[in-house]
Order: sequence, then C-alpha cells, then structure tokens
Amino acid sequence: MNLTTILLFIISKLNGERTVNAPLHLLRGKKSGQTLQDVDYFNVKPFFGIFPKLEESTYVKAIDELLDTGLIVQNGKFVYLTELGKQKVKELPAFHFKGWDYRGREMIFFGRIALLVQTLSYMRFGETSFMPIQRDRDIQLFVKRLVEGQPITDPIFAKSIGDELKKALPLSGMSDVQKYIFAYRLTGKNETAKTWDQLAVELKSSTEALRLLFIESLHRLLPVIEKSSHLPYLKKMAIDIKVHSYLTDSAKQTKRLFDEGYSMESIAAIRKLKLSTIEDHFIEMAMSDKSFPLTHFVSQESIDAVLTKSREMGTKRLKLLKNEFEALSYFELRLILTTYKEVDT
Repeated sequence: MNLTTILLFIISKLNGERTVNAPLHLLRGKKSGQTLQDVDYFNVKPFFGIFPKLEESTYVKAIDELLDTGLIVQNGKFVYLTELGKQKVKELPAFHFKGWDYRGREMIFFGRIALLVQTLSYMRFGETSFMPIQRDRDIQLFVKRLVEGQPITDPIFAKSIGDELKKALPLSGMSDVQKYIFAYRLTGKNETAKTWDQLAVELKSSTEALRLLFIESLHRLLPVIEKSSHLPYLKKMAIDIKVHSYLTDSAKQTKRLFDEGYSMESIAAIRKLKLSTIEDHFIEMAMSDKSFPLTHFVSQESIDAVLTKSREMGTKRLKLLKNEFEALSYFELRLILTTYKEVDT
C-alpha cells in the first residue's frame, strides 16, 4: 500500500465525476461543502482526513505516476481510470481505514500510549524526571490523570499494559510490518523511537507509505479496543478518540437554530453567514441524519425524478442534472443526492 494505490482506488470511486484535486482535499480532510458532500456521494468516508499534512508536490508526483503508467487519463480537470487502471483496482488489497470516524484523533490515542509507555519505562528505573516524548499539554495531563493512584513503579503494572497491547495487536489484524512500525515508534528508557526516515531506510519504503500503514494500523486497533471488555487501560486511552458527532461545530449551531424553527434565510441573517454556507451545513445534516426531512425542501415527485434520471444518465454531476431539472436549485439537487446516497451509478 502506498499513496498511488490509495489514489487509484479513490479515483475509481469518483468515477470521473470530480476534478483531479478532489482526492487531495479528501485525504487532507478539508471541511468544505463540496468535499463533505463527495465523501457521502461516492462512499469514500474511510479515506477522509487520513493524510492531513499531504503536500501538494507529493500529491502531484503520485498523480503523475498514475498518468505515466497508463492507469489513469486526464481530460481537462477530470481524471478517469483506463482499462488497465480498472483491472489494477480489482487487484488491490482491501483497505482498513476509518478516517471519517477518527479524523486524525488516532494520533492523540497513540500519543497517549507513547507517553504512558515512556513514563512506565523511566519509573521502572526510578527516574521521575525525563523529557516527555509528547509535548502536547492535553496528552500530558491525560496520562497524568490516568496513572494517578496507580502503582506505576511496580513492574506488574507495566506488564499489565504490555499484556493488553500484546492481546490487542493480533486481534486487530494488522500486518507484521504494521506491528513493527507500531513497536518502534515507542520510546523507553533505553530505546528511542525510530524516526520515519530511519524506518523508511530499514524497510525499504517511502515515509509516506509507512505513515499510511501506521494510520491504517491504528484504525484497525481502535475498534478492537472500543468493543473489548478485557482491555481496561487501552479502553481508557481510547476515550473520546472516535468522533461522537459528524457535524462540524458551525453546522451544529445551524442545526440548533433549524430545530428551533428558523428558516435558512433567517439562520444566515442571525449567524451573519452567506446562504451558501448555511446550505453546506444542511448538506452535512442530511449526511448525518437518516431522518432528515428532505420533503421539507423538495417534493417527493422531484426526488423520484432526479434519482431516476441520475440512474439513467449514470452520473451524479450536478451540472449535468441541472440541465435536466432547471426548476430545481443546485442546493435541492445536492440534498436529494446526499439523502439518497445509496444510489450508486
């Protein structure tokens, strides 16, 4: 697995319906209306925000590689799979990302583990003063509260943490390489975590590929911990890592006003925001709420007609559908396609 294989898979899901930069925004976790809408339209939630610091130059290089190898072609701003690309997609291994659920917070989880392991390692040798591997104040306070009242100098306590990890990692289904990365990103009294560059040289891979493997391993590990009743300390470290609400903070404020009976125009005036921004919030609401009142905005007759035409044309591109339904606004079309995201053309 590397960036190019992930891009190839995402492009296959977008099906030539989005521009060449759409996967970049998806991987970075951009919270724009278009990207959030695409996440739902094309069923690519697992990849949302898994590479928040992806540099554009790295992205362009990966796209160029796919073009040079004949797996994709570009027509204007849009990219499509070639027949060779379609065959390659069928050969790709399964991905196990859960970006929509964790949105980068998996690194907070690992930060907690790394600091706890480091703390226990130093305490075991009677050293209470050391430079914490995690400088994030929230992580430091979390670990401090976690170990308060615990026998942290007792080897049995440290062993219990290690035993939980030894039990959880195999259950996660992560590969041996992922287990290796996980282990060697930890720091102890006599063992410093390896840098990504060191791991890349050792494992003969790129740092980008290793980071993606690492993120995927955490996304495999966290659900195991969340569902288990036999991993008490890991369960505590996973508290508040999974997203509880999929709405952005701004969309939550809009939802509150809508629930109180305000119209979209009134909400825009109250919040001093553009109507288009409020529309984006409603798209988020439709994505997150299965009981979203779609018929409050558009008739059932129009809903059925748009869905039928979308299937017939084999497209979810708004511009093409707008040509067929001039009386409907782009917002109404977006709402229909978002609410009925199971329709996959």
